[in-house]
Amino acid sequence: MKNWKGKLLIHAMLVLMSGVFAASGQTPSTRTNSAGGSPPRATPAASDPRAIIAACAAAADDLVATKKLVDALEAENASLNERLATEKQTTHLLTELNATRKSEADALRAALVAKNETIAAKDASIAAQEKLIGELRRKRGSPWRRLGDILIGAAAAVLIK
Repeated sequence: MKNWKGKLLIHAMLVLMSGVFAASGQTPSTRTNSAGGSPPRATPAASDPRAIIAACAAAADDLVATKKLVDALEAENASLNERLATEKQTTHLLTELNATRKSEADALRAALVAKNETIAAKDASIAAQEKLIGELRRKRGSPWRRLGDILIGAAAAVLIK
């Protein structure tokens, strides 16, 4: 009940204040535009104070609901801005990760090419060694010729002493 009395007092003040402004607006106005001849579309206010108080109470309730809605929308806006910042950060990190993976893949390709070149060079070296071994086997002399070379060497050593 205490709350109702406070609201009633506030509504009565609103009625009195609107009455003061309405009294000052009672001067006749001159119509200067072509729409002056058209009838007013506004709904006249009821002369019953209870209806005015009820209308003011409804307007106050509507204002409270509007404030709650504004607060909820501001909270939603804040969360959406936070989500946007998180999405921007995630996008930046994923772009960095993509660039890192791309450079890593390029480095792996370069290492693979170098490995293949090394294997090809090793194969060429082995082929050259096998060719040299084959040539040396063909050039190898007979065992008699070797024995003769050894004997000549031994005779030269004896003569020198």
